[in-house]
Amino acid sequence: MIRQATTYDIDRILSIVGDAQLSLRDLGIDQWQDGYPSRSVIESDIERGIGYVLTDSDNEAIGYAAIVLTGEEAYLQIEDDMWHTPHDYVVVHRLCVAGGTRRRGVAMELMHHAANVARGGDIHAFRIDTHRGNVRMLAMLEKLGFAYVGIIHYASGERLAYDLNLRISKTL
Repeated sequence: MIRQATTYDIDRILSIVGDAQLSLRDLGIDQWQDGYPSRSVIESDIERGIGYVLTDSDNEAIGYAAIVLTGEEAYLQIEDDMWHTPHDYVVVHRLCVAGGTRRRGVAMELMHHAANVARGGDIHAFRIDTHRGNVRMLAMLEKLGFAYVGIIHYASGERLAYDLNLRISKTL
């Protein structure tokens, strides 16, 4: 089941984030190795109503994502005509999965949920970014049919930006 995260989920979410940080480090990726996302970031996600958890049959969170319908300022770095999708879009940040549940479709379920949240708000575009070394995320984006758009820069480094038109997607 996917539901909005609550303050009761914070410690479990931080454990999942820790698993993701270790996984990225093992891949030799510097992303999330600086304490991001912190407790305050997750608390803010929950307060803003954008934090979601996927739970197992025991109602324990096994995946987390921030599903944002209000845009991403960093995406303004890419010219409008480079995007394949309209201005209103959903973006997923902080997508992470508990270590023992990788390769079981948890991240994919959260991506499907994000697409459904977008459609529920009459939004038909999906944008996302990731580190160029995050081969797992890149493989998932390719499988889902996302198209490469360009490079954006955060204080923590550059990220590859992708988008997908939900009106024509056969995968989400």
